[in-house]
Amino acid sequence: MILAFNGSPRACGNTATMLQAALDGAESAGARTRLVQLYPLKYKGCVSCFSCKLKSGRHGHCAMRDELSLFLDMMEEADGIIFGSPVYYGDVTPELLALEHRFLFSHMLYNRENRWVFPRRIPSAFVYTFGVTADLADSVVGRFATIHARMGEMLGVKSEICYSANAWQFSDYSLYEADRYDPAEKKKYHDEVFPEDCRKAFDMGRRLALMKEQA
Repeated sequence: MILAFNGSPRACGNTATMLQAALDGAESAGARTRLVQLYPLKYKGCVSCFSCKLKSGRHGHCAMRDELSLFLDMMEEADGIIFGSPVYYGDVTPELLALEHRFLFSHMLYNRENRWVFPRRIPSAFVYTFGVTADLADSVVGRFATIHARMGEMLGVKSEICYSANAWQFSDYSLYEADRYDPAEKKKYHDEVFPEDCRKAFDMGRRLALMKEQA
């Protein structure tokens, strides 16, 4: 199964739409898929209990039990994982970051060798949406290079990245304090470019599913 996690508070917004496109791509290659909405779940980030580092402990397992636990367990059996988030103030949402931290940290040991304990090689990908224009996209996405590298290192396959810039945020811009934006230009971009970004997400999801077949 290919799992996708929506770190946006909007269950049907830009991020969710791109994630669903990626899952549609995976399904076109024969994969089973599931889209998980993180915002309705009740959970916390890593509490640094170090249970996952104990020599007598269960490595690769987060000892915290809450509404995220089921999905952390499912990630152990997944054929691929896609993380999605809008970018707020230069970062992903706290909900997605908490998931990333608990997944990564529980699989990392403080050893010189055999640092990662995830048992298999599976692909992963990241989907980002943000309001700034496409010319600033590289600088926005580049901020997350460390977590991309760590996820790829842990899972044994370099992570893919797909994003959409210049996000259409309001159905009626006249109702909001947002005169830095040209609503007509935003709408044009959304109508013409966002579908192409979703197509890229579809292709990415298909590649993730096909990687399983080639493994």
